[in-house]
Amino acid sequence: MSVYQHILLAIDFLPEDDQIIQKVRDLELLTGAKLSLIHVLDNIPMPDTPYGTVIPPDTEVTNTMLETEKQKLNRAGDMLGIDSARRWLIWGEPGKEIIRIAGQENADLIVVGSHGRHGLALLLGSTASSVLHYAKCDVLAVRLQDE
Repeated sequence: MSVYQHILLAIDFLPEDDQIIQKVRDLELLTGAKLSLIHVLDNIPMPDTPYGTVIPPDTEVTNTMLETEKQKLNRAGDMLGIDSARRWLIWGEPGKEIIRIAGQENADLIVVGSHGRHGLALLLGSTASSVLHYAKCDVLAVRLQDE
């Protein structure tokens, strides 16, 4: 039996995401775990939509910004060979939604990127920090190197 059975990759669609994707590919090869992918929309205005709303990757949308995010999610999911049923595009607070989906889907490892912020940014908190402190499963924070 493998150490990890289900890995949830939380992705931001930043240029540095390739670093996280490579780590997850390596982990998948080592463990044989199934992969799931989540991106939480927190920077796209979506009035009349409550936090925690799941936007299925295969639905048609009229919002151009939302459509762009959906395409990025599907591109990353296709690169990793993740079934569309295990791709999550959710409107909400990133840390909370990542932890919620990890629990709902019985993930035993969450992989997030971290820029290793210091000072005020650390005081205010970050998604990686929130996930690390509140997740009920293991968390791998991949240190992102600026390109």
